[in-house]
Amino acid sequence: MLAPILTGAITYLLRNRAAKLFLYIFQVLYAGLAFYVFMTVKQTGPIVWNIGGYTDGLALSLYADSISIFMVLMTAVFYIAFLVYATREQYFRPRFYFLFMVLQGLMMGLFLSSDLFNIFVFLEVSTVVVSILIMINKEKQAIYDGMIYFFVNVIGTAFLLFGIGMLYRTFGLLDIRAINEAMSLLDSPRAVVLPYGMMMVTVSLKTAVTPLFSWLPKAHGTPSAPPVVSAVLSGLYIKSGVYMFIRFNEMFNPVIDMHVFFFWIGFLTSLIGFIMALGQKDIKLILAYHTVSQVGLIMMGINMASEIAFWGAVYHIFNHAIFKSTLFLTAGMIYEEYGTRNVYQIRGLFKRMPWVAVATTFAILGITGAPFFNGSISKYMIAHGTYDYTVTLLLNIINLGTTMSFVKYATMLFGKSPKKGAVKSDFYALTACVVMGVASFFTGIFGEGLTQFFFNYEVHVNVDEYIQKGMVYVLMIVAGVAFYNGIIKHGGLITRIGHLELTFNGIITSMAGYFIVLVVYLSLIL
Repeated sequence: MLAPILTGAITYLLRNRAAKLFLYIFQVLYAGLAFYVFMTVKQTGPIVWNIGGYTDGLALSLYADSISIFMVLMTAVFYIAFLVYATREQYFRPRFYFLFMVLQGLMMGLFLSSDLFNIFVFLEVSTVVVSILIMINKEKQAIYDGMIYFFVNVIGTAFLLFGIGMLYRTFGLLDIRAINEAMSLLDSPRAVVLPYGMMMVTVSLKTAVTPLFSWLPKAHGTPSAPPVVSAVLSGLYIKSGVYMFIRFNEMFNPVIDMHVFFFWIGFLTSLIGFIMALGQKDIKLILAYHTVSQVGLIMMGINMASEIAFWGAVYHIFNHAIFKSTLFLTAGMIYEEYGTRNVYQIRGLFKRMPWVAVATTFAILGITGAPFFNGSISKYMIAHGTYDYTVTLLLNIINLGTTMSFVKYATMLFGKSPKKGAVKSDFYALTACVVMGVASFFTGIFGEGLTQFFFNYEVHVNVDEYIQKGMVYVLMIVAGVAFYNGIIKHGGLITRIGHLELTFNGIITSMAGYFIVLVVYLSLIL
């Protein structure tokens, strides 16, 4: 947790070329350390470190198990690609990489901390850091979007603080694992309805589920934010919300079961996410709304009360980090070359920027679940979490929506480029994009082995079923092309829907309404 922050501070003070080299060497060694701890947890089980040697449950604790250390390893490795991508960018200066490294340390704290108040502190500080990174180019729209993000999330984390205070009053504890054990001693589950509702408002806001997602397109898709900031927010940082959702629900699990409620919240989130994406023409906003949609799919998998669907959702966290980071990074290169983010004005990527087009294509195949690509494995696992035809239909609707959106996005790859002259080339950024894009393929080919390696969970893909899903994928592509040419391309209602968004007051009102719905629902089922 401290190492990235200290490294960022050192490189900020050095302010020379050696500082960048030091930064890269550190990140590689840091990823190696994360891998070492990951293997230790894999071989010996969870690691608990109690600060000051105090009694477990009362001490400030760091806790590494198979999920938390996987999140740590994923973040450390992806940061290497992000740093390589940004090497020659104008914004890659001491102030930027200090904040960028601080954000990594804060994410590590969110993944490893077992103390609720520490989690609150990490969320608050990371909100400030993310806001500054969004506004770092000091453009008017970026400052507006960054301030919306800041105030919405500060108010959102206040719900968490109140919930933590109520839990502390009830149990006299702040450690997640200790509170989980104490839950079974409650006389009535109703004693924790209010703190659960408050904490879930914060987690739902951070995860960007319906109706609390309006801040995300502003933060992730703001025009002047550096591409690497959008990539780390959509690829990694938003997963901290999903991770906290898993942890907090485990904590309340002895007395509260909300998987049905959050399954439907996940579906609505995914549905609204791809509908909003279909109505966009800015490539960053298309990708931002699809982060909302994919998070909804992950929430569905986590809440299907099925082991294979749960691990499929966790694996989709990893897969989404790969292909969405790739798409945001390539989008940055496309905008720099074409001077526009309008998907209808960008054509001929394969002819003008072939390697960027290849990386983009691999990422598109990953997110749409093409056979042999990573999305197909995680979606296969989620789909096998149910035998209910209704749930299967819902998953297919989401897959169709994703396919339609990326048929639209893929139109950039073909046609005649409106740009003339030499192509701007950044070897480091291009290398990072291609490596990330190719990873979408290899993490699909070796998906079975990776789920076993990462989570100690064996999944066996049935060849006949996989072929059948491949045929369904082809039909989805055909339907996506038909919908694009018949409806989406001509705008109309979908475009008007895509331009709907909540104001600041609307977002705050939706938070209050969401809290009320949670509490009322819990009161009815308990």
